Amino acid sequence: MKHWLETYSIIDFISVGILLTAVTLNAFKSIESYVKAYTINSWLLAGLIAVVGVLVNESHLYMAAVLTVLTKGVLIPIIIWRIIRRMRVAHEVTPYISNTLSLAISGILVAVVYASLQGGIFVTGFSRDALQISIAVILISLFIMITRKKALTMVMGLLFMENGLFLAGFSLTFGMPTIIELGVLFDMLMGVIILGIFAVQIKRVFASADLDKLTVLKG
Repeated sequence: MKHWLETYSIIDFISVGILLTAVTLNAFKSIESYVKAYTINSWLLAGLIAVVGVLVNESHLYMAAVLTVLTKGVLIPIIIWRIIRRMRVAHEVTPYISNTLSLAISGILVAVVYASLQGGIFVTGFSRDALQISIAVILISLFIMITRKKALTMVMGLLFMENGLFLAGFSLTFGMPTIIELGVLFDMLMGVIILGIFAVQIKRVFASADLDKLTVLKG
């Protein structure tokens, strides 16, 4: 099993899948598509953790993979879907710039990350590519948060960024102790619930989830 995983570089394939789910956010026009992409992204992240667990024979990584699936791949998407139904908002993402330009900028970000880290970084983890991809995912997620108007879309960008940060830390350390991972996942879950409540309140008060409407607070 280990030989097969190493031979076919399954870690790099999964890492590329994580990157692609982040890049394709720029092509989506609905919040539902964002949630589906995040779900796939989280499942791929859990799969990568499980594969590394097989390669290094660490049982706590199996638990980390299961926790990632349950929280990021199941529970958080369910919460987001319920928030979407409760807000009853227009499901269009409404970016500040076109999807074509967003895709082009995301491609440039990926190229810059690979060009910058190609020869000048020392990696002690299991994959240089996984680290580069994690940084690219973080930058793309930040770009999504900056260029989208809807509050819920920014929440999705934040969730993608957290997955990128998790992958970056994991690629360098082979995973943190289980108790720390539990704490991080619990904090993220509480953060999603709180941000969801804020988004619902913004919709209730301003009759819109568009953050441009908050400019009426200036004075």
